[in-house]
Amino acid sequence: MKIAHINNIAGVASRLSLKQISRGHQSDVFVFNKTAYNQFGGIKFNYTSPFSRWKFFNLLKSYDVWHYHYPYGSLKAKLEKKSSDKVFIKHYHGSDLRGKYENDFCFVSTPDLLQFAPNGVWIPTPIDIDKLQTISNETENSFDKKPLKIAHYPYYKTRDHEDNYSEALSHAKKVLGCEIVYVINLKHDDALRIISQCDVVVGKVMPEMGWFSAFELEGMFFGKPVIAYISNDLNEKFRPPVYQTTKSTFKQDLISLLTNPSEMTRLSNLGRPYVKEYHSVDKIADTVEKYYKLQNQ
Repeated sequence: MKIAHINNIAGVASRLSLKQISRGHQSDVFVFNKTAYNQFGGIKFNYTSPFSRWKFFNLLKSYDVWHYHYPYGSLKAKLEKKSSDKVFIKHYHGSDLRGKYENDFCFVSTPDLLQFAPNGVWIPTPIDIDKLQTISNETENSFDKKPLKIAHYPYYKTRDHEDNYSEALSHAKKVLGCEIVYVINLKHDDALRIISQCDVVVGKVMPEMGWFSAFELEGMFFGKPVIAYISNDLNEKFRPPVYQTTKSTFKQDLISLLTNPSEMTRLSNLGRPYVKEYHSVDKIADTVEKYYKLQNQ
């Protein structure tokens, strides 16, 4: 199979592509922005340039599968129009679908998105287990030491998002002496090493987003207790090893977690087995390939 991954959200396309290549497929990742290219690589095109855009569409003709991550805008419309003889998979990752509606078959990256895609399938975020196992974790996960190092991805510093974190993080630093480590604008391998050397991961606390992403999963794999927002219904249904919080309770919940070594140890012990069981790129690639074949019938 010749597989084209179009866009690369949180490295999902890269991880799937590498696994597909290892299985004998030709699989390439096409990106259009500098940030994704610097973090995860791929084949970069300047979509605003007519000539670069022509080259991209011309090259795309030779692929059997168009796996389009984060579908939106004029590119979505053009790909839908040109895809009649292709296996065309729209793979939604968040705000590209949240609050909207998709009636076609599609993939969604988190289960909270299924309410907007009645014919969608949840494809859990794939994690490259083998790669993470090679990342050095220089210290054991011991939660009695001081000060604790908190890893946090401050996405709101570069995007138009509300800051639900700084007050709580500053409070933890003041009250408990915690060190706050901001993981941003780094190559993916460098970010992984930093996460592996921290003690706790602060994930997304976004009421509109009822699940978690790759950053939290990578922290879990390294045995870090993760605190994040998960909607009550999804938490009850799936029971992920995450310390559940909300926007209004995050400040006190963070202190409660940081002062409870036994709970941190419990979450630490559950994290890696959970990621291996539900998010291994090997298993996710199997599922994705199954749907490629079904859509080709």
